[in-house]
Amino acid sequence: MPVRMPVAEQDSVGPYNRMSASQANTYEACPRLWFYQKVYRFKMPQIPVLFVGRAVEEAVCRVLRESPGFVVASSSPEALEASPYKDDGTPISAAERSWPASGLMPLFPNERPQSLDDLEAWALQRGHHHLPPALERMRILWENDERRSGDWAEVDQERCLEMVLNALRFHLGEVERCRQAGGGPGLDRWRRGERGPWPSPDGFPYESFPGPHPLASDGDMSWTEAWEVARPWFVDPDAPAFTMNAVHPDHWFQGEYDLVYRWTGAPVIVDLKASVGANDRSGDYVEQLKIYAMLWHATHDRNQRVEGLQIWYLGHPSIKTVPVPNVEQMEVIEANMEALWHRLKAETPTLEGCPPEPRPVRGFSAGGVPVDAPDEVRCERCDWRSICPGGEGTDERRLSSSIQLPGSSQRTPLQQIGELNPRATVRGELFSVGYVKDGVPLKMTLKQGTNTAHIQVIATAQSDGSPTVAVPAMKGMKVLLKDAVFTVNWKGEIVLKMDPFSSLVADDDDGVESSDLFDFQAKHNIGGTVVYTYEKSGVGKTGKPWSRKGMMVMDHTGACKVEGWADDWNHQYSMLEVGDVVVLANLGLDAWATEVRGDYTRNSRLQIVERVDRSTAR
Repeated sequence: MPVRMPVAEQDSVGPYNRMSASQANTYEACPRLWFYQKVYRFKMPQIPVLFVGRAVEEAVCRVLRESPGFVVASSSPEALEASPYKDDGTPISAAERSWPASGLMPLFPNERPQSLDDLEAWALQRGHHHLPPALERMRILWENDERRSGDWAEVDQERCLEMVLNALRFHLGEVERCRQAGGGPGLDRWRRGERGPWPSPDGFPYESFPGPHPLASDGDMSWTEAWEVARPWFVDPDAPAFTMNAVHPDHWFQGEYDLVYRWTGAPVIVDLKASVGANDRSGDYVEQLKIYAMLWHATHDRNQRVEGLQIWYLGHPSIKTVPVPNVEQMEVIEANMEALWHRLKAETPTLEGCPPEPRPVRGFSAGGVPVDAPDEVRCERCDWRSICPGGEGTDERRLSSSIQLPGSSQRTPLQQIGELNPRATVRGELFSVGYVKDGVPLKMTLKQGTNTAHIQVIATAQSDGSPTVAVPAMKGMKVLLKDAVFTVNWKGEIVLKMDPFSSLVADDDDGVESSDLFDFQAKHNIGGTVVYTYEKSGVGKTGKPWSRKGMMVMDHTGACKVEGWADDWNHQYSMLEVGDVVVLANLGLDAWATEVRGDYTRNSRLQIVERVDRSTAR
């Protein structure tokens, strides 16, 4: 099975704390790079090419999901509608919801492809239909990304299309091999309508058919049957994001395969790359596939190995074969990955424990072919070189514990970012319960003596899957609200937000420490180095446009985003450069899971206290 979901009762790691191949490769490239992006949550500039790759993969998968036995080549991209999944990625049964392919009538045999050329013409035409809407969806995502960079107008749609067609041609080669082999060991089961766990997405329910497959024939295998049988498993583009992972039995690692061919009876894992392959990352792709070979072995009771590992370079149409590690090699890979999890995830490492020690840049030519390493230093092209001590930055403290701000009669005390804690545990009585959705109240009011606070349920499930609201909330009930995010709204009212790290339980344990509502510090002052700034805007549900601005700021103990409405920022925001040292005073706090954020309001203050050299600022 290409998907292995976590077992909630055995999962002590949780979805936010697993290791992945990309994290392992990032750490190996440079420990400090990993720390900045995974602990401090710095987000690199989101250039269009990052979204183009996703659009290419989506278009390919949407063609693979369709069938030449049901969909004519000229049909619209919506010919096969979205398949129904639960929020956790579990497919909904046919008894509960209709599936899109079940409502399609099979084409007559003479309307289906009669040759490989016919099948190729059908597949390539479907690729032409699916790429434009996929690119448009990615363009919208890029437009809405606060870290967007570059110009979408520079996206070469013809080149994107050629990459889609290259992938489909590679797949057609697999279809041809399948037909030449008579369909492999699973043909008869497919013709009988049998479907194993996690079948390749095709718009039909995951359960077996009540009779033969609608496209099954007798005798020699048809080209339509070859397309159906050879279809690899892939992440259904309509499935909820990040739910189609294979999770290690011990839950400390997860990975998501691109394509898994299974028609031979032994799996072949394929990694799709919308690139030429002529850079350092090609080395990461090889290591990632070896890790995936280990993951497949571990998630199949250690008695099934993958038969092949391939990288499909779509920008320079070529297939790179990666040697499959043997059992002993996979055991070493697994041990190394688990050791890395203990080093990086069991407890959060310190900044000093992740030094800026970049690995030498590796050399590759088109198609991922190893060549001599270039005369290049990894730090030269790092997004964080201006604030990293391996580049032009420093880990040293930039500001003292207090500072005299212009126009202020007294010094402003500064808190260390790493010590900011927006969470509070409070006791009280439910004064009101309202806005119930799916049996869960999303808005409540907590009364503590004569004081009140709003409770806002942002997440209905904790990180381990258990409900955040663990009691039947009723007015007058005595409750304990654990680890809520303490915020203050624009009216000055206290709002206790519940995210996956919060819970509302009955107050039946006097031993749990709690806070008084008005003893909690609501406003904070911080200072540090500007890592980057960002802006985002949109139109609200009422049709009113909105605009927000923010920055990532770092001191010697930590980093956090600070964000507020665009009109609330003072004029100094427009003067900021990366590397400037700033003070942000009178901030509120907010959080989601482990990410702490500063809330800049009209009562907050931004002050630049040290300017970076404008001739070198980026």
